[in-house]
Amino acid sequence: MKQGAALALLILLLWSLGLSTRSITRPDEGRYAEIAREMAVSGDWITPHLNGIPYFEKPPLQYWATAGAIKLFGPTEWAARAWSASTGLACLLWVWFLGNRLFGIGAGWRSALVLSGSIYFAALGHINSLDMGLTFWMTISVGAFLLAQFPDSQPKTIRRWMGLAWAGAAAALLSKGLIALALPGTTLLLYSLWNQDFSSWKRLSPLTGGLLFLLLAAPWFWFAAQEHPEFLRFFFIHEHFQRFASTVHQRVEPFWYFLPVLLAGLFPWTGMLWSSVVKPLRHVQARRFSPQRFLALYALFILVFFSLSGSKLPAYILPAFPALALLMGRQLLHQTHMPSHVPVSAMAGGVFLAVGATLLAFPQGAKALGVDLDVDPDMVTLYQHYAPWIASAATVWLAAGLWCWHQRARQSPALRVMALSSLLATQLLLQGSEALATVTSSKALVQQQAGALHQALPLYSVGTYDQVLDYYLQRTVTLVAFQDELAFGLTLQPGQAIATLKDFLPRWRSEPDARAIMTPDLYAVLTRAHWPLALQFRDSRHVIVAPTTPPAVSGPEPGLDLSGNRR
Repeated sequence: MKQGAALALLILLLWSLGLSTRSITRPDEGRYAEIAREMAVSGDWITPHLNGIPYFEKPPLQYWATAGAIKLFGPTEWAARAWSASTGLACLLWVWFLGNRLFGIGAGWRSALVLSGSIYFAALGHINSLDMGLTFWMTISVGAFLLAQFPDSQPKTIRRWMGLAWAGAAAALLSKGLIALALPGTTLLLYSLWNQDFSSWKRLSPLTGGLLFLLLAAPWFWFAAQEHPEFLRFFFIHEHFQRFASTVHQRVEPFWYFLPVLLAGLFPWTGMLWSSVVKPLRHVQARRFSPQRFLALYALFILVFFSLSGSKLPAYILPAFPALALLMGRQLLHQTHMPSHVPVSAMAGGVFLAVGATLLAFPQGAKALGVDLDVDPDMVTLYQHYAPWIASAATVWLAAGLWCWHQRARQSPALRVMALSSLLATQLLLQGSEALATVTSSKALVQQQAGALHQALPLYSVGTYDQVLDYYLQRTVTLVAFQDELAFGLTLQPGQAIATLKDFLPRWRSEPDARAIMTPDLYAVLTRAHWPLALQFRDSRHVIVAPTTPPAVSGPEPGLDLSGNRR
């Protein structure tokens, strides 16, 4: 008992690191932090807004939670990441509980350690994105469903667990959409067909559970549709079916894209993947519900489902990780030793990182050895500052791998050391990424230009949009010649942006206190077209300009598109 409490405390301490010491990065962290900040400021809890424009690509549960944190603690890095971090930690606790209930005492803490030490799960638990919250609620839902399948459970117990399963599904739907139902539901169908056993369908409590699901999930959709009737078509058709079936979002990747993401993301436990997943699929007692087979099918279906999608991002397969960790915890429970390939993987990963850190720290030496890193010259110094952090993580994995190799006959201490070391190494890599913040974030820009940007009336963003800038400035900008993900919102409120450069030029000339942010490439195009631009600030990603007085040109001006072509 004391060992379990000490282990939980260590995980909590390591999990809490770095949430407030790293800059918010673009685009996802900035987007979801800014939507929540605007919600906290406006008090509009129905319609999410990004840069003051309605934003209906995702449901609002994470925005609500993050807006609450911002109202309590201010628009800080910690508040922006609090929901991802807390749901990630809660997922570890739920997996601990679930493993013990499904597979026996001892499987729980083993599963939780595997999950906490999986590099991708640990990393996404410290990044502001929607995927960790979705993963937690889907794991709640699937886990509660599995607990309701025990053959000796009383009807009251089954209803209680299924109530939690339906509530978790509703929260998952409010986290990211219909995949909260599609992934577990299709898995159940596949499982029933494979086993030729539909008895688990009798325990779904569809009437009471479905009513609970609707009571929790439906109100926001109803209220949002009352304010914006076009929302339902956009959300359910465009953001689900068109996103899956087409390449409209330009996230085109090959079919096998998620396989390396999964293999790398499970590091250092990757070697256990085959034995922990394939055996449950092949060996199971007939006519008896098998949670391990269901979890194996669930994880594999997530991988296949998103592999078939026309839109692919690495974090899509995160919901598979808790299921895989449970299967690995079950496997470890029936072994007395640490699988030898785990410490070997850790040592190999450490060597790989150490070599990478050395090459980044000494790029000229790498070039002399015939290794061309193809690194942007502006990034060389930044990567050199990141290299010691990479080397530190490499050292942790190397040391842990060596120790666990010698102690592999003692599974419990070896497993604890490996998981905690992997979590620590992941945190080192995350914290070290702050060395790249001048490129990945706009925090430094805001710190340098805060006075001018706050006083600008108005502040334009021309041909580009940086969500992180809004969050740190704590104000919105006026978009010019930019739509991208805000296209649907601008159909609802077109007056929130200026559609073309031609429409923008007269306003720009008439507002001496205005400022505009643009890319260096666009600045070069507009300068060649003799726009009235007075350079105020410039770095590798941003140019800030003010209007010149008197105007640099007079008379009628030709319009320009963003490539500089006259129209």
